[in-house]
Amino acid sequence: MKQPTRCSAKTAHFTRIEKVLEFIHEHLFLTLSLDDLAQKSCWSRWQLQRVFTAETGVNVAQYIREIKLSRAAEQLLDNSSERVLDVALSFGFNSEVSFSRAFKQFFGCSPRDYRKRGIRTGLRQPITSASNHDQERTDLQSIPHFTHIRIEHKDAFALAGHHGEISGLFSDQPDFQQSVPRIWREFELLKTSSHPVDEPPLRPIRYGVIDTLTIGADHLTYWAAEAVSEQTYGSLPSIVIPKQEYAVLPHRGPIEGLKPKLEWFFTCWLPQSGYSGVDGFELEIYSENYQLDSEDAYMEYWLPIE
Repeated sequence: MKQPTRCSAKTAHFTRIEKVLEFIHEHLFLTLSLDDLAQKSCWSRWQLQRVFTAETGVNVAQYIREIKLSRAAEQLLDNSSERVLDVALSFGFNSEVSFSRAFKQFFGCSPRDYRKRGIRTGLRQPITSASNHDQERTDLQSIPHFTHIRIEHKDAFALAGHHGEISGLFSDQPDFQQSVPRIWREFELLKTSSHPVDEPPLRPIRYGVIDTLTIGADHLTYWAAEAVSEQTYGSLPSIVIPKQEYAVLPHRGPIEGLKPKLEWFFTCWLPQSGYSGVDGFELEIYSENYQLDSEDAYMEYWLPIE
């Protein structure tokens, strides 16, 4: 008989959160109250708020609002002849005014302007449970965690950097956990040698770029790069990333924890999402002063989709 593990208590409350999420996703047309959700979870209102926020990174009311508005935005684009009022009512808003006010607060534009632009961006996807695939493991890596994917649009932009060859996640002999840091170190050396004497006042946004258009036998081209600006390092090669729609996977913590999340992202989330992956440039976008071994490190993986 398998002995209980130290994860079992946490797994139980993960299951409760999953049930709350399932209820929310199936009843977005209702005006969902915290009292109703607390009753479904068998927690008090305070307990539900505390556990939900701790495990998902967002409070219950905020999550419901973001998912309702994201689904409404998709409906505005998919059904161009449907009245804004009807979209508002179908997601539990009691008037077009209240819907438009909430919509503008979240997306920064009115529902009509969003529809006119015709671009899917800022869309929060339903939170799903991402767990390690090896169900027999009992260490902390096997504890399920909740991941909030979003859909974003990015216009074309240019980067300057240094590139090299890597074996990616699904290669026969993946080496990206060793080769990617090496390419970044080489980039830093090249940047230092070609950098102006005066340091730029702000550090440019840093990007890792996986070029899936140059697939070899078992290799990919990887770029360590920064956004092109007035401080662009003139002797470094550049690359232009075309406009694209992306699914965005957030990751907080040491970089070694990214690998199982990527496996789940590609093999579980994407096939069930309704979107399709496309060949192009996959992006890693790093926060300022990113430290790959830090518990507070934050980065995002941007997967091109259609």
